[in-house]
Amino acid sequence: MSESNPSLRERHRTRTLTEIHQAALELVGECGYGDTAVDAIAERAGVSRRTFFNYYPSKEAAVLGTTEPRISDAARERFLDPATGDEFARTVRLFMDVLRDATGPPELTARRHELVENNPELKRRVGMHITTVESLVVSMVVEHSAHGTTPRSEETSHAFVLLAGAVIKFAFRTNTHLATTLDDDAVQLALDHAIGVFRTALKEIS
Repeated sequence: MSESNPSLRERHRTRTLTEIHQAALELVGECGYGDTAVDAIAERAGVSRRTFFNYYPSKEAAVLGTTEPRISDAARERFLDPATGDEFARTVRLFMDVLRDATGPPELTARRHELVENNPELKRRVGMHITTVESLVVSMVVEHSAHGTTPRSEETSHAFVLLAGAVIKFAFRTNTHLATTLDDDAVQLALDHAIGVFRTALKEIS
């Protein structure tokens, strides 16, 4: 998630990312994915080719609205704060925060989903993007574990994060409206419910 009070620079960055992403979606809808060029996207968005590449590394990224995953200060603080939940719940939220920060706005989700379903290359790119998010979250969990009272191995931390990703996938599949909502409370409520379901399931097989 973005910080609650983003700076003017951050707001400008978010607005430009969205404008380029929206232009890419419009052009792909009009011309098809293969016939849409970076220059055309930049022109539609009202930016230079150089500015385009300052915001997105490729046409695929602009169409998907994906940026390089990062852990914001707000996401880091929430993950490190024991008052926000136990470590697994905080890991789920960290994964969600990083994923949403590195993905286009929720209101354009339906259009992105339609393009991905009709283009195998974009589907592959989405998978690569999620894997990159996973790796970043794993590194944070490993770092945090190393300073804890019961450090875990990198392998176990990776499994921990993959399970967190499964919780998110379950929450969004059972609450399809979440993909397009800006209501953070609704997202958190669904994640909390999904975590509870997984805890119950894991008890049954342990």
